[in-house]
Amino acid sequence: MAGEKALLVASQGQEKLRQWLEEAQVGEITAAKSAVEARRSVAGDAHTLMLINAPLVDETGLELAIDLAKCSTATVILLVKTELAPMIIDAATDAGVLIVTKPVIPQLFEQAIRVGQACRNRMLLYKSENERLQKKYEELKIIDRAKCLLIEHMRITEEEAHRVLEKEAMNARISRVRVAKQILERFEL
Repeated sequence: MAGEKALLVASQGQEKLRQWLEEAQVGEITAAKSAVEARRSVAGDAHTLMLINAPLVDETGLELAIDLAKCSTATVILLVKTELAPMIIDAATDAGVLIVTKPVIPQLFEQAIRVGQACRNRMLLYKSENERLQKKYEELKIIDRAKCLLIEHMRITEEEAHRVLEKEAMNARISRVRVAKQILERFEL
């Protein structure tokens, strides 16, 4: 997918996994052979997919997967031996890491990538909605503080303070929050 970046972390099997990632059309692929190298190459939220083939030369891979899942919105997939999966599934799932067992079936591997991408897209929608609601909440706090100051200084009711804010915003053709900020500047020390 255009503009997307994948991080492949594997001490072994890197070429085969790179081939599968290319077939899944995950975008630009960056490779690392160790957890230390992977941590160095991860900057911000640049990657949309992070694939870790456990174990790594310097750690099991679970720690890296959990760390990466906590610090980014990327889909994090951890490849582990089938017999190890039951021991780590709870920790991985709690952190938002997808587990794919080895030996890997290419069709299931691609399905795991698609499921991860769908979950990531959904999470980004929720994140965007959360940010929008957080902004609205902050604006309402400012407006309420301005209303309280109007009530206190002008000795009016809350309804009247609300009407004053609305009327000022309409007359000046600016938002209520901007009027509220002007009121706060006027009355607060």
